[in-house]
Amino acid sequence: MRFGSTRQRAALAAALPVVLAACVYYPITKVYFFADDFIDLASIRNDGFLRFVTRPFGGHNYLTRNLVFYGSAHLFGMHAEPYFWTVLLTHLLNVWLLFRVLRTVTSSLVLASFGATLWGTSPVLVGTLGWYSVYGQVLAATVLLGVLDRVAVCARSGAAPSARTIATWYVLLLLGSACFGVGIGVAVAFPAVLFLLVPAAWRRRGARLAVLTLPVATVAFYLGCRRLHALLEPLSFDEIIAGGITLERLLAAPRALPALLAVSVNASLRSFFFSPTASNPVAFQATIALFGVGVGILLWQGDAATRRTALAMVALCLCVYAVVAVGRQIFGPPWQLAVQPRYHYVGSLPIVILACLVLAEVGRLDPHGAVPRIPLLLAALALGAYGWARSDFRVDEHDVSRQYLAGVLRGISSEVAARPAGTTVLLDNGKPSAALLGPVLVGAQRLFAGRAAAFLLAHEGDELDGRRVRFVERDAAVTDWYLRWPDTPLARLLVTPSTAAQER
Repeated sequence: MRFGSTRQRAALAAALPVVLAACVYYPITKVYFFADDFIDLASIRNDGFLRFVTRPFGGHNYLTRNLVFYGSAHLFGMHAEPYFWTVLLTHLLNVWLLFRVLRTVTSSLVLASFGATLWGTSPVLVGTLGWYSVYGQVLAATVLLGVLDRVAVCARSGAAPSARTIATWYVLLLLGSACFGVGIGVAVAFPAVLFLLVPAAWRRRGARLAVLTLPVATVAFYLGCRRLHALLEPLSFDEIIAGGITLERLLAAPRALPALLAVSVNASLRSFFFSPTASNPVAFQATIALFGVGVGILLWQGDAATRRTALAMVALCLCVYAVVAVGRQIFGPPWQLAVQPRYHYVGSLPIVILACLVLAEVGRLDPHGAVPRIPLLLAALALGAYGWARSDFRVDEHDVSRQYLAGVLRGISSEVAARPAGTTVLLDNGKPSAALLGPVLVGAQRLFAGRAAAFLLAHEGDELDGRRVRFVERDAAVTDWYLRWPDTPLARLLVTPSTAAQER
């Protein structure tokens, strides 16, 4: 059954995954800041443009992501809702871009709509979408999908991209590598992706040489950004370890790849029917086996263009997860790493594309359309809706962080109000709390200087209700760090116990 014009059908097919993804992920607009978010917000208030924007964190080169965060902080302040509206809208853009890519590589509106819905509504994406500090990965996906959309169009036409187009892709992918660590994997994989999808690009010597330099330029850009920041302030010991890519780590990374890929395949394809905490071993292994058989059939039976597209997606997937494995395998065993949802936003994209290519190949066994496509799509959507309704999927709004920060600020206001007007109020600075920074960063006093940092998030200056406020910090390493930049807000807010004694 057909209805409407071709353009109307295409618009409806594109709108469906966007609407469904919006329905599933609308709750992220109610999420509050958490952990790294507070560290970044305090740094923006205290450290200024250059020190914040160039700062790497957790081994990531964050130059592009930090520029976006800096702009958002100046536009939205401490109002979390517009930050997460930005995340949601970017995700919906990515869903639409994925639809376009799938429509081009499968030549099917139904498969494009199905694949974009499968990915865009996947519960595994909540680890990225529900935490603003990981927004860089959403941006990295936008760069990947935007470039991949244009590459797929070139592949379909057989025309080699122009020098200007390749230069644009080159710059975009470098910027994407500075959004989140997985962007490095995307840039490293791009020569293989381009030359597999568009063989004509390989035959152009200038294009070939330029694109082949991208992996080297990406690594050089990563190291250069870290070196630039080290000129502004010393890298912490933890950051040196996180960003130190040694031969030992490179050799150990392959041990983490199987778990990452296995979880990604299951999370991407089983959607709301997969839970890493209550996994069904039979379904888990069966999904991997079916996916592997499907890709094998694709490489065996597919035409030359289909095989090249499949190989390009395999290369992209392996490079993305190799970067995750290299960067994160020092923090825990492979399974513990693999079940972290925030590592699968970009890596799940080539898996979904591969799955849709497999379905397209299966569909060619029915060239006359004896099996109705639209009813199959509706049945798949109904099954997905059932899985969503019965699942324990929830978006953590981080109300604990919101309430804790509000309580800290009320406590400061109460203590200050109890002192005479016009005086200097000395308050104990205290330690960061897991309620704000989570269990991993709770000891990072140098990154988030206790109650002084919380005060800085809510107040422009160092006065409150006509009283000057100072926070007594007993850890000399913390005060020494901030006093390196005496003109910054935290350098003025923090005092040592000896200075406090003199002021009394």
